[in-house]
Amino acid sequence: MLSSDNNVVKTTLQTWLAAKMSAPDLEVTGMKDRSGAGFSAETFYIDVAYRQGGVLRECGLVVRCQNQSSDFFVDASIDFPYRVMAAVAASSSVPVPNLIGLELDDSILGLPFLVMEKMDGRVVQQSPNYNRAGWVAELAPEQRRQVWYNGIDQIAAVNRLDWRDGFTFLADPKYGEPGMEGYLGWVREWYEWARGEPIPLMERAYEKLMAERPEHAPVSVLWGDPSPSNILFANDASGEVTVVLDWELANLGPAEVDLAWWLFFDDLFSHGMGVPRLEGLPDREETIAHYEAKLGRKVSNLEYYDLLATFRMAIVGMRAVDRQIERGTIAATSNARSHQPIMCLLAKRMGEPEPTPGEDYAAFAKVIGLA
Repeated sequence: MLSSDNNVVKTTLQTWLAAKMSAPDLEVTGMKDRSGAGFSAETFYIDVAYRQGGVLRECGLVVRCQNQSSDFFVDASIDFPYRVMAAVAASSSVPVPNLIGLELDDSILGLPFLVMEKMDGRVVQQSPNYNRAGWVAELAPEQRRQVWYNGIDQIAAVNRLDWRDGFTFLADPKYGEPGMEGYLGWVREWYEWARGEPIPLMERAYEKLMAERPEHAPVSVLWGDPSPSNILFANDASGEVTVVLDWELANLGPAEVDLAWWLFFDDLFSHGMGVPRLEGLPDREETIAHYEAKLGRKVSNLEYYDLLATFRMAIVGMRAVDRQIERGTIAATSNARSHQPIMCLLAKRMGEPEPTPGEDYAAFAKVIGLA
């Protein structure tokens, strides 16, 4: 278990980093944000100073520690995103954080951890909704359009990677052959782990996804969690991408999986929340056309992948409620698992009556800071 004493953590990291970075005089000069943020890992930030070639250097580092158990994902492991980022860095021009090191010996810090350089840039924030306020809203419409397309370019760049060139470790035989079979095998295990008391709507969506899977879908490297909030953009009006973040859900499968995930979040933060999209942001058809041009092929069966994206997010929604029940912050009898906005979106995708979120969901939303 990670020590709650910041001085102990700083001293341990200082010794470890001095050896890892071949900088015996390295000093941890600051630490902040030990808040336990992150679904699959606790994340916090440190500042370090050291001499290299006689020159004093200072930089910020990100430390991510393995959660003892993930609230949202099956077998979340800190070495997995490290391996993915290393493979992406070696195989492409997709910008990922500069990796400092990985430590799997939990006797060092109490938990396995990775360290990477803190990179410059800013994300498209979700709170407040970027369609209402923030730096994107302050840009001119054409600049917003460029930011959007720059993000799409990164998804396509990942999806164009040859999975046989450095990414075969993403193929887990227990899920089936790489591609649609393997991806749905992973979704199946995740859902069955998170299922709990079955929700009829989720069961019907699950059955539909398994029964109507596209055949002969191409195999691509998947980023897994492509959204504007997982990209760092330059701190100016250029909209250039400086870093692509959050690789915990990387996988192999049809490229449409990633595109549909991006489109899902676009819809969620606009129509799903009753907020008009910002002027200048490309619409769905323009986004798809731009992505296809960058990917080098037409996409297909997007309606299926839209349902898959919504189903995946519904699993996260279920787990979010479950962990609050487990912590005792909401009643065990709460119906927020089945009556929440994401389930409304899923019902809409399925062409079924939408559940009505009520007092139970309001109580849940208040606990997690959504109300």
